[in-house]
Parts: sequence; C-alpha cells; structure tokens
Amino acid sequence: MKTVKYVLFFVIAFCFTLSSQAFGGEKALLFHAGLGQRGALNEVKEIFEKKNPEIKVNFSYKGSGYFIADITRSKQGDLFMPGEEFYLMQAVERGFLTSYNPETDIPAHFVTVIITPAGNPKNIKCIEDFAKPGVRVGLGNPKSCAVGIWHQKTFEKAGIWDKVKKNATLSAKCIPELGNAAQHRAIDGSIVWGTTAVLYLRDVDIIPIEHQYRGIIRLPVGVLKFARYKEEAQQLMDYILSDEGRAIFHKHAYAINSVIPVDKDGFCLDGTTDKDMEYLVNAAKAVKDESFPVNKDTVGALIEEVERQRKTVRAGD
Repeated sequence: MKTVKYVLFFVIAFCFTLSSQAFGGEKALLFHAGLGQRGALNEVKEIFEKKNPEIKVNFSYKGSGYFIADITRSKQGDLFMPGEEFYLMQAVERGFLTSYNPETDIPAHFVTVIITPAGNPKNIKCIEDFAKPGVRVGLGNPKSCAVGIWHQKTFEKAGIWDKVKKNATLSAKCIPELGNAAQHRAIDGSIVWGTTAVLYLRDVDIIPIEHQYRGIIRLPVGVLKFARYKEEAQQLMDYILSDEGRAIFHKHAYAINSVIPVDKDGFCLDGTTDKDMEYLVNAAKAVKDESFPVNKDTVGALIEEVERQRKTVRAGD
C-alpha cells in the first residue's frame, strides 16, 4: 500500500510540475531593452501581464551597446528594443531578427533635450554654450550608450565637437549616469532623451534644443529569431505597437507622432515636437512649484509623472 501511495504521490507531483512549466515559467519572455526605456516598459509589462496572465515578461536592461555581444554569445532572448535603430540594425545584419519593418515597427521616438542642474548655474541656453570655457560637459560613450552617438552628431553639426570634447568631464556608459550627474551637480550640462529628463524634474532644468540640432530618434522593436515563444513575443510586440501601447510611451515623454519630418541625419525639420517639449519644460516647473497648474493643457500626458514626483518631494520634506 505504501508503494502505491509513493507512486501516486510522484505521479501527481510530476503532473503538477508539467502543468507549472506549461502555464508558468515556460511562458516567461526574455526582453533585451535599453536602460532608457525602463520606465515605459515596466508599465507595459504590468498592463500586458494583467491582460495575459499566462505570459511573464522579464527584462534585461543594459546600455544599448552591450547587447549585440551578449546576444551573439548567448543566442537567447525573445524581443529586442535598443535605444537607437543603429544597434537594432546590427542585429538585423547578423540575422538575429525574424523580420524588421522600419515603417511599422517604431512605437515611439526619443527627442533630445538639454539638461542642467536645477538653477542652470552656467546659463546654458543653446547647443553652442557647451563649447564655452569652464563648462563641465557630460557625454555618453557611443560604444555602450545610445545617446553618445547623438552627442557627437549634434556637436559636429554645430562645428564645436573638438571644443566640447575638451570640456567633457564624464564619459557615461548608460544614459541614467548623465541624469544622475546633473542631479548631483557633477556636470554643468548634457544632452539626453526627454524620457530621461522627465525622471529628474525636481533636480534639473530642461531646455528644448533648437530644431536644427534637435535629434528625433526612432525607437525600434523586433522579435529575435531564437525566441523560445515566438507567438507570445509577437503578441507583446503587437501590444507595444498598438494605440494603447503607444499611449503608455507618451506618458513617459516619448513623441508618438506617426510622422515627424527629419533631415537625412535624423534632425528635426519643423515644430512637430514643440508641444511635447513645452509640456516637458512645464512639468519640471510644476514639480518645483506646487502652485503651477497641472492639467492636459500645461503638461499633456505627463500628469501622472508630475504627481508622482510631487509626492516624492513632499515625502522628502
């Protein structure tokens, strides 16, 4: 009788294990994504998992330049969303993606802005001010940090790259390093995505960049060819590209216009993103000054982020 009980126990345990694997761990997606997307993607994960409880999403967040070496070595992962199309195209060239359509697989755009420590001690107002003597500039390392590519492109276009390099006191491996450095006054200014600037509304000043130097960076997403769960990965990608998914990105200071006119190098050609930049500047004012009105007319889709950071300020006081 004891033998029968033991056999029955192991059969039940084995069946439970198979069931757990089928409906639990084996549906866990590995999503390689740049650090700059963390805020929006964590919210995507929360909503997507509620809609699809049989699917779990696990992120590998890094500086975008690190992914190709990791993916080449491990051949693991279901989705890939680096912070710059340049890095995704490296994966395309290596045959790592099932497919990629540059016209449809872009849920949002990064927009470059200037950040300085609160109060803007060096009075930085435009791109040319980064070349002034004595300005401590934070740059991103383009080998690891997507925004580093745009630092060089922007300052070269302005004809001041050599002067800015001499002013550089930080070579960041990921974009949050630049936000942290401005927050703690370790640098006098940098260029970051608006999606990074929005995380530091209390501690930085945000200055929109004039159109000819304002970078409009496509945020691509793709399913990896060695995805364990291609159907589920495609399901998540479709959600990210949906109107609901794009709206989540808008709440985190991405531009979600379907068309943003740019030149051949990706710099802005008109005022399509001006309103989003106005909302971002107002959001920084609102966190610092609670008398500033917070509504869709003043801060657009950033209301929740402003309220979150206002609460953080109150708790700190």
